[in-house]
Amino acid sequence: MTEARELAADLASKATGGGPDEWRIGATELESLDGRSWLVLDQAARTFTHATGTPASGVRGWLSPNVDESTGFVAAVTSLHVDGRFRERATQVLATKRTSIAFSALAVRLLDHVPQVRAAAWASLKPHLDASTAVVVLDIILSGRGRQHAPQALTDIQEALTADLGSEGVVRAFLASSRRNVRRWAFELGHQWHVLTADQLVDAARRDPDQWLRATCADWLMSIGAPSHIAQLLDANSVEGRLVALTRLPDDQLSDEALRALLTDRAPRVREQARWRAHRRGLDIIGHYRSQLVAPSIAPRVRAACLDGIAVLGDESDLRTCIDHLAHPNARIRAAAVNAILGRATDDDVVRLLGPVLLDVSPRVSAAAARSLARLGAPPSLANEAWASERPANRRAAWRLTRASGGWHRVEADLRAAGDPDTHLSSLGQAGISNWLAVSAATTWDRLSDEQHTRIADALEAADLNAEQVRIVAFHAGIKRRANAPEGTATSAPRAPARRRWLRAIRRR
Repeated sequence: MTEARELAADLASKATGGGPDEWRIGATELESLDGRSWLVLDQAARTFTHATGTPASGVRGWLSPNVDESTGFVAAVTSLHVDGRFRERATQVLATKRTSIAFSALAVRLLDHVPQVRAAAWASLKPHLDASTAVVVLDIILSGRGRQHAPQALTDIQEALTADLGSEGVVRAFLASSRRNVRRWAFELGHQWHVLTADQLVDAARRDPDQWLRATCADWLMSIGAPSHIAQLLDANSVEGRLVALTRLPDDQLSDEALRALLTDRAPRVREQARWRAHRRGLDIIGHYRSQLVAPSIAPRVRAACLDGIAVLGDESDLRTCIDHLAHPNARIRAAAVNAILGRATDDDVVRLLGPVLLDVSPRVSAAAARSLARLGAPPSLANEAWASERPANRRAAWRLTRASGGWHRVEADLRAAGDPDTHLSSLGQAGISNWLAVSAATTWDRLSDEQHTRIADALEAADLNAEQVRIVAFHAGIKRRANAPEGTATSAPRAPARRRWLRAIRRR
């Protein structure tokens, strides 16, 4: 909204005090706006702030004959004026301008709160409404679909276009629109009017770049498509299409071979649904995964999917296979093996196997090891080597593992991260300290050991925190600040947390 107010003030200045050059520049700026941006600009132009006032208000400069200039820019900006009479006059002038910004400005006024302005805008827009001009108009109306007068405006536009192009013509005209809201509206109309064929829905569900349309068309296909159409979605590019085919196809249309292929799908959601359906059918799921893993050559994606299945359904007999894959050259496979080891081995073996993986060269693998060890409850000391690593990803893994122990370990991890040279890790640590101070500082009562007290004091001195945060963390941790030290510096003399000393004094009284 701040940017919109600045733009509104600039456009108002050009409209009331500029010349042809400024109008052409302003018209170019308006042409670059999408539907939502037009609506935000309209709101900003009439919103009062103490800093900028109301950008489109007053009388001076707004009654000039320049409102009829050829680009339509001045009239378009005048249509944003706070006074309804100015907006109504501007819509009448815009009726003579066949420009994109004129049609956009009139579309915005179809949502106006003043009935006379809405009526004047529709009277000016309706004669020019066709397949080419309706695109920008629909983009604005659909962006404001939740506003009070949007349903009526959308109905009026729809009826006008249908009278001109017919139902099928309206749908065909906007199915390929580059504006997302308009395309979705065209598909909705096509489904509502039974204009879309099953082949069109299959094609959209398989290949459309819009995720919402892929999922929606796949769902619509259930009501009008034959099983042969639904079966075409089993190898669709979209996860939504494959899920619809997997969950809706009758058993006699889904072969065991196709179901086994989906057990190693690239999407975890599809694999989960495939396991459920294969289990219902009585297929040997774990046997399929094991047989795939011993095959001499399978795609890395399939091997990782099989290890993911082992993590869900496997037992101790699969541990050797998982260990062998910890040294695989593919990072995705190593990460899947890390996840599969947890639950297949004893706690001591998991720590022995996954501790060194915290130093893996792949951020994906080291993060997976940190998460698995954290779920196991491994001690923070296991992350010492990772903290000393030169790779930021390994230090992030150490931060995850140390932080998962909670209490003062969480504070220590965030402080160490806040002073890290890696900007990503430093930002994570700063956010963690801010959250701890706001939410958990008052409930962190564990007694600090002498060693951890020293480490926290050193980390606090190196952390990139402001002086106030340093002061409050030092108070909660019972760290004595040096009398002559720079602001934010603390000593590491071991003391009980300050709050505990204060409570003891109260009790003694």
